[in-house]
Amino acid sequence: MEQIYTIPVNEAFEECMEKGGCPFCALSEKLEKDEIDLILGASMMEPDIRKKTNEMGFCKNHFKNLLAGSKKLPLALIMESHLAEVDSLLSKPGIMPAAAGASAMKKLTGISASCYVCSRVENNFSHMLDTAAYLWETDPDFRRKCKKQEGFCIPHLARYLTAAKSRMRGKTFADFYSAIYEVENKYLADKQEKLSRFVKSFDYRNSGVPIDDARDAVERSIDLVSGK
Repeated sequence: MEQIYTIPVNEAFEECMEKGGCPFCALSEKLEKDEIDLILGASMMEPDIRKKTNEMGFCKNHFKNLLAGSKKLPLALIMESHLAEVDSLLSKPGIMPAAAGASAMKKLTGISASCYVCSRVENNFSHMLDTAAYLWETDPDFRRKCKKQEGFCIPHLARYLTAAKSRMRGKTFADFYSAIYEVENKYLADKQEKLSRFVKSFDYRNSGVPIDDARDAVERSIDLVSGK
């Protein structure tokens, strides 16, 4: 399974070696964009996909992404059949309206909490995390790419460590953690230093002192702790 994802994982790590940022954020963003493009394009009329989008719907964030796609007709068709699915979940009150209401509540709660795009992205992304751990074990060039990263956001770092721990043993995981720690420690230090400069710029004694690349320190720190 891991080998299917080696190309996109390698490409993301290579790209982030050049421009910086978390390679897993780059992977997640690309997966999300690809799914949105597919839903509003070729996949819209595929019966199996339409069935899933009818049943699962989308989260609020991905509804916004779909609206931003400027393809209102495909989205209208998707919504038309999705609302029909929602309507079918509302049990018609019979001689036991309380039972019908309880059934509808359970079904509607389920569909409100699901998202077709989130599900697809998560499925592929989890495999990509496993692939990144697999590549560390098997590909010296990938280990080099890891060591040359600017850093990882905290949520994706946690998941990468978890994926690595599930397959690596003993010295292999110890070497992996040491290398990743060195990368992340520098990344954190850089963000802390820029935050400090940003904060100090509000002191009247530093009036006129340029802050340059610390101007967006707060935004970049938030990206670090929460993912981009």
